[in-house]
Amino acid sequence: MKNGKKILVVDDERGIRLLLSEVLLSEGFEVRSAKDGQESLEVLQEEHFDLVITDINMPRLDGMGMLERMQKGGRKEKVIVMTGNPSAPNLSNDHLPNVVMSIIKPFEMAQLVDMVTEATA
Repeated sequence: MKNGKKILVVDDERGIRLLLSEVLLSEGFEVRSAKDGQESLEVLQEEHFDLVITDINMPRLDGMGMLERMQKGGRKEKVIVMTGNPSAPNLSNDHLPNVVMSIIKPFEMAQLVDMVTEATA
């Protein structure tokens, strides 16, 4: 059941990358992953994605830095931001127009799948 939509999962926690990748693959999405913002920018140079799901707090290059570089580089991928900080501001604003949704960790996989389905519709 492939739907042809390509998703890049960016998180420094290997277990989270693997879990999200497995769940999204089982839903028919094509998935690649990156361990931090810097690696994600390298992957984005090679491929186009319909959606990027990224953590904010990561080593080397955090999610905010990655999003700013994506925007400066003219990237048009939609973005879902994950954060473990419940008091984090809503990141979908004028400064980061590609951010379409944000979700607080921990979350239910069904909730994320619904968000991904909506963002890639």
